[in-house]
Amino acid sequence: MILKGSQRGHGCQLTRHLMNADDNDHVEVHAVVGFLGDSVAEAFDEIEAISKGTRCHQPFFSVSLSPPPEERPSIATFEDAIARLAKANGLLDQPHVVIFHEKDGRRHAHAVFSRIDAQSMTAINLPHFKNRMQNLSRELFFENQWKMPNGLRDRRLKSPTNVTLAEWQAAKRRGKNAIDQKALIQQCWAVSDDMASFETALADHGYLLARGDQRGHVIVCHDGEVFTAARATGLKAKDIRARLGDPSKLRSVSEALEQHQQALRTQFRKMAGEVREGLSQQCQQLEQERKAMIANHRSERAALTQGQASRWKREAQARQQRYRSGLVGIWQRLTGKRQTIAKENAHQALEALERDRRQVDELRTVQLSERFALEQQRSQLRKGAFGLVQEIKMDRDALIKRLSEPQTLPKRRRSKLTKSQDNEISPIPDLGL
Repeated sequence: MILKGSQRGHGCQLTRHLMNADDNDHVEVHAVVGFLGDSVAEAFDEIEAISKGTRCHQPFFSVSLSPPPEERPSIATFEDAIARLAKANGLLDQPHVVIFHEKDGRRHAHAVFSRIDAQSMTAINLPHFKNRMQNLSRELFFENQWKMPNGLRDRRLKSPTNVTLAEWQAAKRRGKNAIDQKALIQQCWAVSDDMASFETALADHGYLLARGDQRGHVIVCHDGEVFTAARATGLKAKDIRARLGDPSKLRSVSEALEQHQQALRTQFRKMAGEVREGLSQQCQQLEQERKAMIANHRSERAALTQGQASRWKREAQARQQRYRSGLVGIWQRLTGKRQTIAKENAHQALEALERDRRQVDELRTVQLSERFALEQQRSQLRKGAFGLVQEIKMDRDALIKRLSEPQTLPKRRRSKLTKSQDNEISPIPDLGL
């Protein structure tokens, strides 16, 4: 398991953090050892009170113990790790508190030690405690046969963001449709009778009519390609001018490209907004399921605790009734039967305690699995939405970059190309616009 520790002060803040039931599904105080008080707040107040007699400003040594997300270590595994951690840092006999947190389907522990040696009234030094915890962490991964993180195996392999990019949806380019641009422009020409209607028809398919450099009317595609209106329609320039008028009133090619860029930004922003809106709605539904699940799990644990307490009380009364009073009781003492009954009661009490612990562990394991499955849904939802937004951004940036590149108008004649080559289909990206 991953061990992270720090020296610190401010016991009140630490208490609020460790006992925060709002940010955690479940908070369980497992042990308060070596203190006069029984609560976490009282234990931390005691540590700070003793530290007043020293110069130590950081009397707490707080450690978090996080197993792999898919693993369910037993309480004994946590206790063993805490004992070995204390021994490695010279804190074996120091007062400490152990608290378990459950969140997002994962269970981890916090151990807080007092650094103050009450006999010498000095703070225990913790040299190289990070290296010692890292070595112990490796040992725990090996002993439990858990998959060790790359960063723990070799520091040079540690990911600075702790994010596996391979888990995110890879951004991919859109495919290209085999749309005959010239045929499409010719259809727009056929359904129009003046410049305004031709521009409207072109705009529906992502084209803009513009003014070329000494070329008259040109058409600028949304993917940055520029070609003359005469060649695209197969007409003469004077016929184009007769219907569309003077091209000097039109936008320039650079202005058309800039207009395409603005339209692309707006469209992609809209699509990204739709993705986020859909994500928000699905997240709200999962959040409601998460809250309902936590409430149900807490209710189940409370019912189990109450039922075990009632059963323990009945069993304890039954064991106590085996001791008889009066002459029979005296006879039990004289014959040694009372000692036999005491041993049987102790054995049965221990078995009952282990039984109750097994029931709690079984319920906790089931609940953690349910909670972890729900958290996986939430994580996959966020990853999928993130990947789709990244894909949209990549497509937007690629197209805008292409629109920003210098454009070259096609030559009027290309004598080296055959007629069939000249009429080749020029594919364009499917933008979904």
